[in-house]
Amino acid sequence: MHKKRWIGGGVLLLLLGVGWCAAQAWSSHVGEQALERLTAQLDAREGWQASRHEVEQGWWQSSGVLRLETVASEGRPLRVTLPYGVRHGVLSSHLDGEAVVTYAGETLLAAEAAPTWQATYRTLSGDMQGRLEWPAFTSRAVLPEAASLEVGAGELALRGHPGDVRYHLRSAPWHVSLDETSLELGALDVEGRHRGDERTFHHSMALSLASLTWQGGAPFSLNALDYEADMRLGDDTFGYHGEGDVADIAVAGQSVASGRMSLGLERVDADALRALVERMREDNSGAATGDDATSVDATSRWARLTPLIVNVLRDSPRLTLETLQVTSEAFGVDSRAFGELTLDGDDVTSLAAMPVTSPAFWRHLQQRLDGRVTLVDAPALLALHLGLVPETPRLVFRVDAGQWRVNERALRW
Repeated sequence: MHKKRWIGGGVLLLLLGVGWCAAQAWSSHVGEQALERLTAQLDAREGWQASRHEVEQGWWQSSGVLRLETVASEGRPLRVTLPYGVRHGVLSSHLDGEAVVTYAGETLLAAEAAPTWQATYRTLSGDMQGRLEWPAFTSRAVLPEAASLEVGAGELALRGHPGDVRYHLRSAPWHVSLDETSLELGALDVEGRHRGDERTFHHSMALSLASLTWQGGAPFSLNALDYEADMRLGDDTFGYHGEGDVADIAVAGQSVASGRMSLGLERVDADALRALVERMREDNSGAATGDDATSVDATSRWARLTPLIVNVLRDSPRLTLETLQVTSEAFGVDSRAFGELTLDGDDVTSLAAMPVTSPAFWRHLQQRLDGRVTLVDAPALLALHLGLVPETPRLVFRVDAGQWRVNERALRW
């Protein structure tokens, strides 16, 4: 009896061992397929070439090098080399490595400052979590000789699966200087989610920037910028909604204003927008590779794009200004605006016959504009400039077939 139990236990252990090895082999195979798909997806993107080298595949560990390179006709490509190692498990695989970035043959980061990355791939669900971290560094290779770029330390976190990806970017301040001018971006935090594919998607994003400071001929700064956006590209239409605010706008160190804005865009033809984006990609790809069949001068390129741009308008897009609030103690202003504008998209054949770069195109486009914008508690100086009494509490700007009026008075720009 005991002998049978020992034999049964041994068989069970053997079966478990075989199952474990089979699961390990399957997990290794699934992980390798995921890397192959990722490389193919990166290589399919316009302007990039992706490939893997030095690949060693094993049941428990794998390694290789993923190389990304921009397609450039001027011989100054950006190259990203990602040597990686993989530890395979039955339920998940863990990847990590460094990133070596070169531009025009020069390494942008010193070896001790190379970014590091890690990722975990869930075998059963296909979910992935990843993180890229980089230290602070200074680079001159991507800017003119007299300029410098100081990049603050930061990280980018990703999680999700194809078709539904969440991301979170955080970075310390950046600083760009050239001679006597400089631009500084304060601490940055960007968080968002992208669902869908290139044809249809829903993208939401929230951005927070501590400050933006320009030092030059006319120094100014923006402090505590916040922005949220929601974009949807469906089968039929594209829509956008965004809102943002800035706590302080300063000129030459003097606080002058703060503000908030919320607006939406709707009734943009989705198929026409996709066709326009595809044509622009083809033109950019032709220009990057030097293909004479697709590389044309700017005027000819915009002439070719004109009919596609006009098609985007065929559903009569509407821009809605939900609110625009401007407050300035320095100028005694506390005004609010709201309204909507619509572009008439009916019978756009005549408009498509004019190049988008011609003044005639924009004159005819303006004639298709209708709507109204109301400004409450308008600055007295603005009312006076428009020929109204300074105490006018509300300015109503109305446009009908391109003709503007303010409080029913003809307005000439």
